[in-house]
Amino acid sequence: MKTKLTDLKSIQNLLGIIFINILLTFVALESVSLAFYFLKEKRFYYTSKHQPQSQEFSKDLEKLGVRLEEEIVERFHPYFGYVMKQGAFPRPDVNLKVNNYGFYSRYDYPFIKKNSNQYIIGMFGGSVANDFAVNDYIYTEFTRRLKKSPFFANKDIILLNFGNGGYKQPQQLLILNYFLAINQPLDMVINLDGFNEIALANVNNTNQLDLAMPSFQHIQPLTGLANNNLSFKVLQSMLEIRQTKKLLSKTMKDLDSCSLALCYTARSLQARHLINQYQEKLKDYEKQQKANANQLFDKNNVINLYQSPSKLDAEKAYDKMISIWYQSSLTMSQVLKARKIPYFHFIQPNQYYQTKRVFTEEEKKLYIGTDSPYSDAIKIEYPKLLSKVEDLRKDQVNIFSAVNVLDGTKETVYRDNCCHYNNIGQNLLGDYISEAIIKVVKDSK
Repeated sequence: MKTKLTDLKSIQNLLGIIFINILLTFVALESVSLAFYFLKEKRFYYTSKHQPQSQEFSKDLEKLGVRLEEEIVERFHPYFGYVMKQGAFPRPDVNLKVNNYGFYSRYDYPFIKKNSNQYIIGMFGGSVANDFAVNDYIYTEFTRRLKKSPFFANKDIILLNFGNGGYKQPQQLLILNYFLAINQPLDMVINLDGFNEIALANVNNTNQLDLAMPSFQHIQPLTGLANNNLSFKVLQSMLEIRQTKKLLSKTMKDLDSCSLALCYTARSLQARHLINQYQEKLKDYEKQQKANANQLFDKNNVINLYQSPSKLDAEKAYDKMISIWYQSSLTMSQVLKARKIPYFHFIQPNQYYQTKRVFTEEEKKLYIGTDSPYSDAIKIEYPKLLSKVEDLRKDQVNIFSAVNVLDGTKETVYRDNCCHYNNIGQNLLGDYISEAIIKVVKDSK
């Protein structure tokens, strides 16, 4: 009996030692995690619960274009090339989602006026135009600026978004004509473009897809799926990317539910590893897509895309790009003028066309890609595109170069290494566009 008691006491002592060691290990790891968080964030972990911990990764995810909630959201459209999946990216707090026509908007189309006081402005262009409209849906800064003018003061401004990522002329022209044909009322049209017309048309040329066709980057994956001719390696890459995104989504949710610094550190390291893994898998996918690109023009394909006989030399390609952009804008202006609808065309700023802007350290580090597939084309051809502004003005087009509007601030204005702006950049651009419009409508009285 005594031996059993002794053995029991020994076991209890051993368990006590194990428990104390586990506790000390936990305290040590938690202390290290607290120090890690403090050095990284310059604040104490337990006082930082007012915002989700996963927000620190939002810039990285946004920069990579990672959509954790959705898979392939583009859909073929018989007239526009492609649109977004209906119902995608819902924001119930601001009544936003991809609408019935595949545009991110508060409204289904055609939007019919409820009363004569409503003033409908159509926003056309690529992702920058889409961002501009969405930013106003959320913050209403742009429409508030317009309403400072007597012309807009008593109007109920309705902004309709007709922009989508990767759109370039003549997509804006085709979309405008389609909605005019189905009696979508428009009181004013804004076209915000320039970057995609050069950058993405250049990618088209590299892949022998006709320059007037929709963006190769957006149309090729959809075409491969529709034609059912994706290679095994492409499908395998797509599956691996999907699995990585699922793990990353779960990790981000777990990170937001962490109550201990140790949990935060472990999930942060896991999230960082998955983001790096995602980048590697994405590179592999793009490599496999390039190897599969020759199937884009297979004569047996269900989807017919016009192939250029050969890749154009740089000068001819750029001349054709700019000509398509020029004629599309001119035609938009002429069509709208016949209907007495004001048309305003703005050329967007970007970080690859050199202006007097002094970039912040954050921009230099994160938002100016040394390996950007767009930078060379923009540096060479944006000046040529801008040189056509005066010709369009002579043709009575209300066109404005906004390339310098971000030069006057010392703050970071970009949010990725493509061409998109944060709220500061959006506000500066919104100021410029609203002032230009107000001046024209005032002078036209």
